[in-house]
Formats: sequence, structure tokens, C-alpha cells
Amino acid sequence: MATRIVVETPDGGKVFFGGGGQGAGLSEVSFADTAVKVAGEKFQAALGSLGWIVATLERSVETMAKRPDKVEVEFSASLTTECNLHIVSGEAEAEFKVTLTWGKGE
Repeated sequence: MATRIVVETPDGGKVFFGGGGQGAGLSEVSFADTAVKVAGEKFQAALGSLGWIVATLERSVETMAKRPDKVEVEFSASLTTECNLHIVSGEAEAEFKVTLTWGKGE
């Protein structure tokens, strides 16, 4: 099992990378009306963390001496009660897949 890496974002959020992930998603919430509220709040926090990840990736690509014509990053993500966003391996269960593509000059 891969080691989970915890990254704290500047706004105080947490993003998990890797690790086994126990599949702890929204099923932890028992009441349907509460689940909708929690889902919306968690999803907004996750997207905020996703924005931070994208900005970090963009800065990394921009600083490359010889940037490629095109960069594509794909990863799976899961929502948990432990953090804002959990980036998981391709084999792990995930709520959604994110594909980011940059072209030269875009």
C-alpha cells in the first residue's frame, strides 16, 4: 500500500495524495437531507483545493526551460470527511476523474 501524503493548502484545507483510501465518502452521513448539505459544502471545498492544485501545476510548467507543446494531467479524486480532496491512484475507488490539458500559448 502506498504512503498517503497530506498537503496543507494556503487557505487551511487539506489534500491527500495516494494511500489506500478506505472508500469513506458520503456514505458516512446517515440522513439524506444532511447528506445533500454536506455534499455541497464538501464539493465546494474540494473544487477550491482543485483550483490550488491546478495553479501549482501551471506554475511548475511555466518555469520549465523547455516547455512541451502540450501538457496533460489526469487523476482521480475522492471526497472524504478527513480532508477537502483525496487524490487517488487509478486503481482506487474515486468519485470523479479530472483531466487537465494545456497547449502552448494557452
